[in-house]
Amino acid sequence: MRSEHASAALRAVELSRESTPRRHALMEAYARDVYIPAFPDAVIREDPRYWVNLLDAAEPPPPPQPRIEVVLLLDSDDRPVAGVTIEYYRTARVGLLTYIAVAEDARGKGIGRRLIGAARDWLDRTADADTPMLAETERYQDAHDDDERAETDLRQKRLAGLGARMLDFDYVMPPLRPDLPPYRLHLMCFLRKDEGRTALPAAQVAAFLRELAAALGADLAAHEDTAGMMVALAARSDLHLLPLPRARER
Repeated sequence: MRSEHASAALRAVELSRESTPRRHALMEAYARDVYIPAFPDAVIREDPRYWVNLLDAAEPPPPPQPRIEVVLLLDSDDRPVAGVTIEYYRTARVGLLTYIAVAEDARGKGIGRRLIGAARDWLDRTADADTPMLAETERYQDAHDDDERAETDLRQKRLAGLGARMLDFDYVMPPLRPDLPPYRLHLMCFLRKDEGRTALPAAQVAAFLRELAAALGADLAAHEDTAGMMVALAARSDLHLLPLPRARER
């Protein structure tokens, strides 16, 4: 018998299309039951209230704030099982898949592929099919113990199977809040099946990072790591798309 958490058995909803009370209730349940358990480290976890405020606005706020959508997959009891947050930075013309989260008992059932497809569909409608869709993921070398290393290894291999390729530069995520430090991650680009893209312009990535930092209220020049990253990007023409490090391991 097919599991109730199989991808095909779940119903997709875009929270921007829901009524305000229902949007808030679904977001609260998703944050509590799926999102926060999937991202326990507050240093790399955005506050879902930021997404709700953007979705609640009568009109999309102007840049640098992004256009945003949160897509949830609901089970037959209307409970969130998984979700993805996708943002579009209009000045840089770049999409950012900020978070994808699947309940622990629903993983390995094709749900991640469906979420990434939903994010790509929204980005195509909001921008266009040539807009790159970026995302972040943890580095293997930063794992604290064997369990984290195994989880990071598996995550990178799954992301690679979903079309993710790593941009070949030392990425430092801008601080998500003033009280947090920058954080070293991999910056990735999701490719469609058979897509021939092999690189992104460094200038476009730099423009995106400036727009992202402005949206977060972060000063890239205030931190040595982020300032150095921007200097390095200014010296590059293209950023090649490479396999994620753990995806190369057998």
